[in-house]
Amino acid sequence: MKEFPGLKILAPILIPVLFSACAVDRPPTGGPPDRSPLSVTSTLPATASVNASPQTIRIGFSHYVGKADLSKSIFFSPRIDDYEVSIHGKEAHIRLYEPLQPNRTYTLTLRAPLKSLDGDHQLDRSQTLAFSTGPVIDQGSIDGRVWTNRLAPMQNATVMAYSASRSNAIPEARPDYIAQSGPSGDYRFEYLAPGSYRIVAITDDNGNLQFDPETEVFAVSATPTVQTGMSGVGLRFAPENYSARSLHSCRTINNREIEITFSDTLPARSFDLATIRIENSATGANLPVLGYYSLSRSSEDTTFRLLTAPMENRTFYRLRFSPGGTESQTSELTFSGNSNSERYPELSVSIVPANGVDNVIAEMIRPESGSSVELQCNLPVAESSVKPAVSLALSVNGRQMPIPFTVSRIDSRTFAITASEGFRQSRDYLVQVKPGMLRGLVGEPSKTPLVKSLFSTAGPEQYGEISGTGTANAPAVIVEARRSGTEAPRRMVAKTSASGTFRFDFHDLPAGQYTVTGFIPSAYGTLSPLTEWNSGSLMPFAPCDPFAAMTVNVKGGWTTENLQLDIPGSRQPGIKGSRRYKKP
Repeated sequence: MKEFPGLKILAPILIPVLFSACAVDRPPTGGPPDRSPLSVTSTLPATASVNASPQTIRIGFSHYVGKADLSKSIFFSPRIDDYEVSIHGKEAHIRLYEPLQPNRTYTLTLRAPLKSLDGDHQLDRSQTLAFSTGPVIDQGSIDGRVWTNRLAPMQNATVMAYSASRSNAIPEARPDYIAQSGPSGDYRFEYLAPGSYRIVAITDDNGNLQFDPETEVFAVSATPTVQTGMSGVGLRFAPENYSARSLHSCRTINNREIEITFSDTLPARSFDLATIRIENSATGANLPVLGYYSLSRSSEDTTFRLLTAPMENRTFYRLRFSPGGTESQTSELTFSGNSNSERYPELSVSIVPANGVDNVIAEMIRPESGSSVELQCNLPVAESSVKPAVSLALSVNGRQMPIPFTVSRIDSRTFAITASEGFRQSRDYLVQVKPGMLRGLVGEPSKTPLVKSLFSTAGPEQYGEISGTGTANAPAVIVEARRSGTEAPRRMVAKTSASGTFRFDFHDLPAGQYTVTGFIPSAYGTLSPLTEWNSGSLMPFAPCDPFAAMTVNVKGGWTTENLQLDIPGSRQPGIKGSRRYKKP
């Protein structure tokens, strides 16, 4: 083989150069990861420019973005359809191919969650670029806050503004302006043409800027129209329509259990077995459904186990779910029977809190159940057999004084036990369960004669208070305090004085973050703490009950006071005032 002596000379020179080049191309190592959100760093024309008629709009970003995602994020007002998007490094160019109208304000809104090319960074709220083709730019604005139905700040809600002069067919119409709420639920429209607007918000799961009642939830303002210049316009989403849930998938676990998954989360308590029907596809015979449960014992879940009568092997079954009680809402899946027979263990029981636990805050065990303790079974049991197996007593100096209680089902393995007068502070309670009296739906009966929990509840130092005042143009308002993540708020009716002021006080609240809200009920008749807030309507448009809300922190042993809750429609719309803590 012939050798090339020149290679022997070049090798000592080229090898270090090649390794050096590789080192230069390698990205730097070490240092904390970049967690900054995606942001707009520059625009051309600059926002609020006048006498601008650009053929190309340039937008600089803090991170690289993809062309397809950016194109889906763009919303022009007034509408521009003929344009092309190109990406040049971290800068996007939007080439306009249709002429702009003279003396007109244009807004370009980038919708969240627009993500960076690597998916690690995204806009935390919508961004707006505005310019005018004439010497004057529109300066109208409307802002406020979006809340979930359970009164948690709602991020990435799509808020839409429709000119009041347009048709009332909001769900089918394209909005005049859009905005999206930020991490604290706040939203803001800027550079609006002066006038009145209908303001609505939707979850907009598919990003088409149209309300889909089958999968989405809406919120409407408390007034038919909102004038530019208004601030603090609150939007609270309507309760979720659980009848819109549908079956997503199912699989057999054994010849007695089926695991089903829904299209969205469903509260375990709201799962009604009457909405489920399983039929033998060949004979039409009904397969009884005996119970259900969440593997994680979650308050809400997408996946549940169904316990049925024994299935036949190699037989096809039709699973139907009809949440609204009508055929039009029925979803359906087909599955094959399973021949595997599960060997279920002996029934066992545990109580939360466990025996001997001190300083129990009963409201925190299962927050949506209020002040309660929990009975947990390893297997599904018949609900009717639970209460006869349970006893509850107040323990005083070693003596047990039976007290009335109720039992409510969370699922077929989990039950809440609630003292009729609530679990009082600084007391000792004894819960006893006779597992042998529980009727298990599968498995062997329990041989354990008794399971008990003697526990003490926390004292007043673990609880706080809320107090404040407000104004409303109504004879009375409903005020509620809801701890974050809970379904059961504290509520009261507050009557207003001749001057329109009212007062509210909430005692014995477990420490944590709360949302305090007040609303003027549209319901007729006698008001009570059970009077519900009316969420209004989108089809046709109807305002919601006027409300105001604010978040506060409650500290154990302290009073959060001097809250001021002024409900829109009163003399001072919005929320004002300070918050300070006072030792009770």
